[in-house]
Amino acid sequence: WIGGGTKSMYDVYPDAMGRVEVEEFPRIKSALSFSTNFVEEREAEAEAESESENASGNSNSNGGGNNGKNSIVKEEHYDAIMMVQKPDANLGDVISAMWANEEDGGVQMLGCVAISRMAMQAHANDRSGDLVRAMALTAVTTVVNAMKNHPNEPAVQEKACGALRLLASADNYRDVSFAASGAAASIVAAMQAHVSDAIVQQEACTALCQIIKHGGPDRATVIASVSGFTALQNALGAHPDAAIVQKEACLALDALTSFPDANLPDLPGSQTGPLLEAARQRYPFECQEPANRILARLSP
Repeated sequence: WIGGGTKSMYDVYPDAMGRVEVEEFPRIKSALSFSTNFVEEREAEAEAESESENASGNSNSNGGGNNGKNSIVKEEHYDAIMMVQKPDANLGDVISAMWANEEDGGVQMLGCVAISRMAMQAHANDRSGDLVRAMALTAVTTVVNAMKNHPNEPAVQEKACGALRLLASADNYRDVSFAASGAAASIVAAMQAHVSDAIVQQEACTALCQIIKHGGPDRATVIASVSGFTALQNALGAHPDAAIVQKEACLALDALTSFPDANLPDLPGSQTGPLLEAARQRYPFECQEPANRILARLSP
């Protein structure tokens, strides 16, 4: 978010970045995570723009100027960043901004936040679920696209998982499919790519649980087929001190193993058992009940 915001400010005030000694401030440099060669890339862009202007100099001098085209293009990123953060932005505008700026991690992350906000409002205002289902027709594929384009950005993955969790109730409505769209697989991929990030693990576990809750045995089978069991085991093993991760991973495993008619591989007790035992002993209030149910289903 900070990286995207800093680049937005640079687009509007390019001279400001030249006054910051990035190498002397590692935290600022780290914040620019959406581009590791931020300054160099901007200088290259400026040089390319200059060459383009020189090449078209004759036509411009004869009245065929670009009428500020370069400045308009340069402000498009800033406009997208600002638009997706507006409290009154509509879903169509957010979706359009995300597809038009799919390479921009800041726009994708903030777009997912906006979709989550709209989904929460839809759940609160419409108990029938019609509003969420209507949102999901375009929002699910957009969020999955953000995850696929920015697999190494934990902020994008975290917010995308949160958005998919809130849209999970629309699964199987018309063209909405958390299997065919790659939503379930993208969530598992986020867990595998960011094992050490507790927030990503928490959001992903919660999202998987909701997908299984609404999708039933078919979705349990899909999640198991894309290494969902392994991802949840890794979440338990990597974050023994995070009660919320332990809780959400146990709930997701409980949901995943709760369908006798789902086509699931055996869940080996030798690997999963000790993790569940540790979770229920350390966090009995959060984990004991789901852990007990899972342990009863484990293969010897």
